[in-house]
Amino acid sequence: MTRMAHWVETIPAFVVLTVVLLLPGWLVVRALGTRGLEALAVSPAVSVGVVAVCATLAQRVGVRWGLLPLLASTVVAVGVALLAMRLVGRHDAGLGPTRRLLGRPRPDAVVAVAIGVLLALATIVPAIGRPDELVDSPDAVYHLNRIRLFLDTGNFSIANPTFYPNGFHAWIATSLLPGVADVLPGTNVATLVLAAVAWPIGCVALARHALGTSRLVTYAAGLASAAFIAFPTMLLGWGVLWPNLMATALTPGALALMLQAARSRRLGQWLGFAAAMPGLALIQPNALVALVLFALVWFVAARVRAGLLGHLAWWRVARDLGAVAVVGVVGLVAAPLVSARLASTQSYEWDGRVPAWTALVEVVGGRLQISAVLWGLLVLLVLGTGWIVRRARAALPVVAMWVACVVLYVMAASSTAAWTSLVTGYWYNDKVRLASLAAVPGVVLVAASAPALRALLRRIPPLRARPVVAAAVAVLAIPALTLGLNGGTRFRVLDGFFHPGEARKVILSFEAQDSLRRLAARIPAGDGVVGRPENGSPLMFALFGTNTLYRSIPIPTTGDEIVIGTGFDDMANRPDVCDALARHDVRWAIDSTHVYWLDYPERSSGLTGLADVSGVERVATDGDYTLYRVTGC
Repeated sequence: MTRMAHWVETIPAFVVLTVVLLLPGWLVVRALGTRGLEALAVSPAVSVGVVAVCATLAQRVGVRWGLLPLLASTVVAVGVALLAMRLVGRHDAGLGPTRRLLGRPRPDAVVAVAIGVLLALATIVPAIGRPDELVDSPDAVYHLNRIRLFLDTGNFSIANPTFYPNGFHAWIATSLLPGVADVLPGTNVATLVLAAVAWPIGCVALARHALGTSRLVTYAAGLASAAFIAFPTMLLGWGVLWPNLMATALTPGALALMLQAARSRRLGQWLGFAAAMPGLALIQPNALVALVLFALVWFVAARVRAGLLGHLAWWRVARDLGAVAVVGVVGLVAAPLVSARLASTQSYEWDGRVPAWTALVEVVGGRLQISAVLWGLLVLLVLGTGWIVRRARAALPVVAMWVACVVLYVMAASSTAAWTSLVTGYWYNDKVRLASLAAVPGVVLVAASAPALRALLRRIPPLRARPVVAAAVAVLAIPALTLGLNGGTRFRVLDGFFHPGEARKVILSFEAQDSLRRLAARIPAGDGVVGRPENGSPLMFALFGTNTLYRSIPIPTTGDEIVIGTGFDDMANRPDVCDALARHDVRWAIDSTHVYWLDYPERSSGLTGLADVSGVERVATDGDYTLYRVTGC
C-alpha cells in the first residue's frame, strides 16, 4: 500500500473513476435517443449496470474481468441500443448522427454543475483530511475488503464471495485496475466522485425538469445540491452506507429522465430509463423502491391536481387513486412473503425511538445527529414550497414526494407498530437513509426558493429596477443560509466520522496501520492469518493483501469462523478447530490490546490473550500488535 497524503495525487484516480462512471452509460443512452442533461444524469446508473451485469456474466463463462472486457461490453451495449432504436424506436429526424450521439451542452447547465462540484469539493475534502484516511465505521471493513477481493481474483461477480449487490464495488475495482490508486484512497475518491459529480449533475437535471430551464433555477439547483447535511455529508461517513450513498446520488438523474419520458412519451427515453434499472438494483435495491414511490406520488398528485382544475372527472380520480392504493397495499404485504431477503431487511430494529414531533424536527429542520435546527435550510424549504404552491403548480408533485419522505422518516424514527416495517423496511427501517432520500425532492424545493426570494426582493424600491441584482442576491442566499450558517456543523459531522476523538472508536490509526504493515511483511504470501476482528486486523487484506480469515466486523455466527473464534485457545483438544484452520490455511495469528467499540467478545473468546494460549509461538511485537505462528495444529 502506497500512502497518499495529498489530494493532488488522486487526480488520475478521480478522472478514471469519473470516466468509468459516466462514459459507458452516456454512450448507451445517447444511442437510445436520450438527449440533454438527463442523458448525462442517468448515465452513471447505466454504466454501473453494464459493469456489474457483464462482470457477473464474464465470471460465469470463465473470463477475468478487466478494461478490455469493459470496452467490449460497452461496444456491445451501444450496438444493442442502436439496433433497438432501429427496430422499434425513432430518432429526431432533425439531428445528424454526430449531434445525435454527442449532443450540445448548455452553458448555464455546465456552470451550475460546476458550481455544485466546487462546493462539494470545498466542503468535503477538508473534513476528510487525507485521501488515505480511514472512515471509522465497521461497514467500511467489508466494502474495502470486497473491492480488494475483486481486484485480486478478477472475479467481479455479484456472488463473490457471497451474494451481495456488486454495483458499487465493481465500479470502483474496475476503475482501480490501471493502478491509479490503492483500495483505501481509491474508495475515498470514489465517494467524492459520487457526492461531488454525480449528485450535482442529477440535482440540476431534476430541478430544471421540475421547475423549468431558467438560468436562475439552474444556478440555484447547483447551489442547492450542497444545501443538505443529511445528504451527501451524512452518508459519506455514517454506517458506512456507501452503496446507499451511490444509490441516492444517482436517484435524481433517473427520476429526471423518468419524468421527462412520461411527459414526452418518447420510446427512446423510456428505454434509457429502463436501462438504468439493472444498475440501480445492483447498487442498492431500495433505489428502485424509491423510484416506484416517487412515481406513485407523482401520479397521485397529478391526478388530484387534474381533478381540482377540472381537467378530469372526480370519479375517474377516485378510481385511479383506489387502484393505486390496492396495488400498493397488496405489493407491500406480498413482497416480504415472496422474498426472504427482503423480510430479513425489514426485520432490522433500531434503538432510540423518538416522539413524532421530535422526528419531524429532525427531518424538516435537519437536526439529525446534530444539536441545532438548520434554520437557514428550513427557511429555504418553506420559501420554495410556497413558490411552487403559488406560482409553479406543475411542480406540486415534487412537494408531495418530499412530504412522502418526511412521513416515512417519522414512521421509522417514532413508530413501534409492526406494520410500519412493511413500508420503511426497504431502507432497513433506518431514519438516516430516509433523511438522505428526502434530500432528492428537497433539492428542488430549495432551488425553488430562488425565484421566491427574487419576487420578494423586487418589492424593495431600490431593487425593483435592478432585476439582475435581485436575482443574484436571491440565488446567493442559498449558500449563505446553508453553507454560511452551518458550515462549521457540516465540517464537524464529517470530521467526526474520519477523526473520532476516542481511541475505541478508531478502527486503525496510521500508527496501527504501520505496525500491521511491518508484521504483514513477515508473513509468506498466501498464508492465512486470524485475529479478533475488533483489533482491526481484517483490514490487513484490504490494505496489504494479507490473507486474513476475517474480513468484516464482527465475526460471523456460523461456519468455521465461529468455530475458530471460540475454540482457537483450545486447539490442542479441538480437532474441529484444527480442521477449520487447515481448510483456510491459517498459520499465523494477530493479537492486540486495541479493541474497537463494536465488540462481540463472546464470538472471539478463543482469540484473546494469545500470549497464554498453548499452540502458538510469538514471532514479533510492533506497537499494540503481536504476531504469532500457529504450532498447535
